Amino acid sequence: MQSDNYHKTGCFNIRCPGFVQIHKGSYLGSRLRYISSYGGPFFSFDISISQDPSTKNWWIVAGGIYIGYYPAKLFSNLGSANKVGLGGRTFTPRGSHSPPMESGHFPDKNFFHASYFKLIFIQNASRRNYGPEKYQIENYIDKPKCFGLNYYSNLYKIYGYALQFGGPGGNCGN
Repeated sequence: MQSDNYHKTGCFNIRCPGFVQIHKGSYLGSRLRYISSYGGPFFSFDISISQDPSTKNWWIVAGGIYIGYYPAKLFSNLGSANKVGLGGRTFTPRGSHSPPMESGHFPDKNFFHASYFKLIFIQNASRRNYGPEKYQIENYIDKPKCFGLNYYSNLYKIYGYALQFGGPGGNCGN
């Protein structure tokens, strides 16, 4: 949660005050038990962020497990969202080399090579699901020498609306 690209505001994982944890074994920021590797075993799980129509709380569900929620009272003006961000993030001290993101490979439309989100959909006020079209997408890549992001409109039944991201990191510049 942030309002200025993490310059002065923002938090992530369990560092956001007010998150109500309900599952004892799974929490925001926890390590995944199994991770995919380039050319090796492949693992995936479902994740969703959705607003309860009655309480207006924002629920986080991962792998079919209700992890917890952000209470509606934390958001003074979030009855709906007009932007959603998906992707990856690395962080290092200024001037140091960046670590790889995900598998360390740039997106190439082969979903066994770099991380991805698939079956992306947004729900409108009538609770109808739809996939974002290319004209609705804004790519934000602050270090394109080191990381990439590709959005693929509708790849039909297997991937639906999908995006792929990652990169080798390294000396990305300022």
